[in-house]
Amino acid sequence: MALSPSTPLTRLPFLRSLRAQLALWYGAILALTLLLLSVFTLLLLRQYLTSRADDTLKLHATDTSRTIAAILYRYNTENPGRPPSPDIEKAFIDNNDLQSWGRYVQVINPYGNPVVRSDALKTIPLPRLDEALQDGLKGKTRFDTESQLGEYPVQIVSVPVVMGQNVPYIVQVGASVEGVDTALTRAANLLLILTPSVFLIALLGGGILVGRALKPVDDMTQAALTIESKRLDVRIVPPRSDNEISRLASALNEMIARLDKSFRQIERFSADASHELKTPLTAMRGEAEVALMGEKTPQEYQETLRSVIEETEHLSSIVTNLLLLARADANQVKLRQEEVSLDEIAMEAYEGVEALARRKHISLDIAEMDETPLLGDSLWLQQLAANLLQNAVNYTPEGGSVVLSVRREAVGGEVFAVLSVEDTGHGIPEEHLPHIFDRFYRVDSGRSREQGGSGLGLNIVRWIAESHGGTVAVTSAVGQGSTFEVRLPALF
Repeated sequence: MALSPSTPLTRLPFLRSLRAQLALWYGAILALTLLLLSVFTLLLLRQYLTSRADDTLKLHATDTSRTIAAILYRYNTENPGRPPSPDIEKAFIDNNDLQSWGRYVQVINPYGNPVVRSDALKTIPLPRLDEALQDGLKGKTRFDTESQLGEYPVQIVSVPVVMGQNVPYIVQVGASVEGVDTALTRAANLLLILTPSVFLIALLGGGILVGRALKPVDDMTQAALTIESKRLDVRIVPPRSDNEISRLASALNEMIARLDKSFRQIERFSADASHELKTPLTAMRGEAEVALMGEKTPQEYQETLRSVIEETEHLSSIVTNLLLLARADANQVKLRQEEVSLDEIAMEAYEGVEALARRKHISLDIAEMDETPLLGDSLWLQQLAANLLQNAVNYTPEGGSVVLSVRREAVGGEVFAVLSVEDTGHGIPEEHLPHIFDRFYRVDSGRSREQGGSGLGLNIVRWIAESHGGTVAVTSAVGQGSTFEVRLPALF
């Protein structure tokens, strides 16, 4: 496959897997690290060997300088006022084994002329080092490198012989850098063998570790491939170690659980919605078929039409509520934020339910009605109160009572507006309480819609309460009744 210069490496087939990419990055970083480490090691070794060789040269040159100074001092003591004679050279040679200190050793006078030389310099003298001569006459030690004495460069140290304020001689000691270069060459050859070996071993070990680290990901992938909308009970087995992959597996399991719950809710919602929509349609069709079976009186036709209108209104109410909940799920419902009084809103809902309560011979009372200002949407809050009151009236038998109250409560420095609806109905069994606000949920699935509505009212109540930053709760006792309580943030 031909590659253009702009082709990303990740488009190569063998580099599309995370394992290959990790191995490539690991290998590249490892190779660069080993290369830098090898270069750094050679540089440190060269510095160490060179420094050690320089120290040795300086030590020998300093010893020679001190020896010459001692000879001169003894001569001046024994021969005051007389200049040094050539015997000094002989005395120096007799007192020093030049050959044992290095191949290249010489002593020069202030004019740069050699006074004493080692045997290696008899035929090839050290070149004149003017800068070394100038520094020596100033009492300074100097290092120079000379490349004209043999196959390898020679490192030369020049040390002055100081006698008071004078420098009568300068000692120069040189040594070939062959030993340093040889040691560096051996070290480089050793690194050339060790570095690739370490790289291959580390790369192999890294590949094994990457494979082991990604094995749970492969297992998770295989498990995820078996998950379908009909098999959301399958879970990914997380690795035993508490690491990122384990947390990823746990997060995926939680997501699958939420999806499972959502799919079940959707299935139940679809079934319940179909049933709720089918019931009034079936009733309307039945009424129409009965009306067409024979001649009817005008009064009978009117009764049939009234029944059809009631079913149509019920069907319209279901569709309206479903559309509302769908918009709420999509966050498409915008609530107004204005100052309203929950007590006034509750009274409007109370007046709207009075007629229904009278028809069922249910006592509709008010326990307390505190002034409770808050920020919210008056239309939605009125629907909240109306849904709770209608629900209470629908589930309260004839002769029972429903009590409405609105009060202010202060808890921990916060003020709440609390709307409460209490009825004397049949009550709700404890096992049904966690689901009472779910869509289409009925405590008694056998009840007719005249007795219990469509099962959407309480779900809308919860959405309105939560959209206003509040909560809704229910307490109930079988045979005694239920109390629904909405708690909303109040202004003051």
